[in-house]
Amino acid sequence: MYEFLKKSALAIGLATLCFNAISQGLPSDKTIRIIVPYVAGGTSDILGRMLAQNLSDRLGKTVIVENKAGAGGSIGTEATVRATPDGTTILLHSGAIATEPALKKSLPYDVEKDLVAVTTAVKGPFALLVSNETPAQNVKELIAYAKANPAKLNFGTPGIGTSVHLASEQFKVAAGIDINHIPYKGASAALQALLGNEVQIVVDPLATAKQLAQSGKVRALAVTTVKRSELWPEMSTVSAQALPGFDSSVWYGLYVPAKTSPQVVKQLNEAFVEILKSPKMVQWLSEKGLEPVADTPAQAKKWLTDDIAEWKKVVKAADIEQQ
Repeated sequence: MYEFLKKSALAIGLATLCFNAISQGLPSDKTIRIIVPYVAGGTSDILGRMLAQNLSDRLGKTVIVENKAGAGGSIGTEATVRATPDGTTILLHSGAIATEPALKKSLPYDVEKDLVAVTTAVKGPFALLVSNETPAQNVKELIAYAKANPAKLNFGTPGIGTSVHLASEQFKVAAGIDINHIPYKGASAALQALLGNEVQIVVDPLATAKQLAQSGKVRALAVTTVKRSELWPEMSTVSAQALPGFDSSVWYGLYVPAKTSPQVVKQLNEAFVEILKSPKMVQWLSEKGLEPVADTPAQAKKWLTDDIAEWKKVVKAADIEQQ
C-alpha cells in the first residue's frame, strides 16, 4: 500500500509539474529575441526593431533583434526551429518562408511542422509598373500586347527566387503570356532598367512603386491584391481589370518553435495584435507601404499553408528549376 501511495504521489507531482510548465506564460527572467533572417537595414530589420520596442514596452521585458542572415533566410529560420520552445525566440520572416519549400530541393526543417504561427503581422501590395514607352494603358491592354508580341517584352526583378520574381512569374502564368525574365542585382537596378526601357515590366512593392509612378517616370497599371489598397485607393487591381481572383502581396509573419505551449502562443498573439492595430503603428506601417493583418494563430497557419501551395504551383507552371 505504501509503495502504491508513493508512486501515486510521484505521478501526481509529475503531472502537476507538467501542467504548470504548460500553463505558465513567458519566462520572467529571459530576454526575448526576435530573429530577423536578413542583414540589418532592410524592411524586415526595421519592422523587427519597431516590433521589439513595442513588445518590450507592452510586456515590460527586454526584447532584442538578432540578425541571422544567410542562405535566403534559412539560417535564421533554422536557429528558431532549434531554439527552446518557451516563447523567448520569435522569428520574423518575410513571405520567402513560403517560397523556400517551392524553390529549394531540401531544407533542414519543415516550416509547417517545425514552427508555430503566432500571427501574420503585415502585408502590402505590389504594383504592376510598365515603362513609359510601353503602349499599354491598363492590365488588359498589357496582356493583349504581350500575346500579340510573344517573347518581345522583358520583366525585371531584383534576382532569381526573390518575392518580386515569383510575383512576376505568378502574373505571367495567370495571364498566359510569354515574357522574358531579366534578373538584376537588387531592386534599384531593376527599376533603373525600367526607366531606361531595358525592361518593360516590373512588379514592385507599393511604397517605392507609388513614388516612382507619381513622379511620371513610369506608369502604374494596377496593384496586385484582390482588393484595392487603402494605401493607394485610387489605383485599380489586376483582379478587377483582367484576372479575377489574382492576389499577390509582400507580407511578414511571426513564428515560434514547435512545442511552444498554446498559452504562450496566445499571449504573444494578443500582444502583437494589440501592437499592430495601434494607431501609431498603423500610421508607421502606411509610410512603409504596409498595413496590419494581425490575424489569429490558426488563420496565420492557414495563410502560410495556402501560400506554400500557391508558390509550388507557380514554380512548377513557370518551370523554375529548384536549387
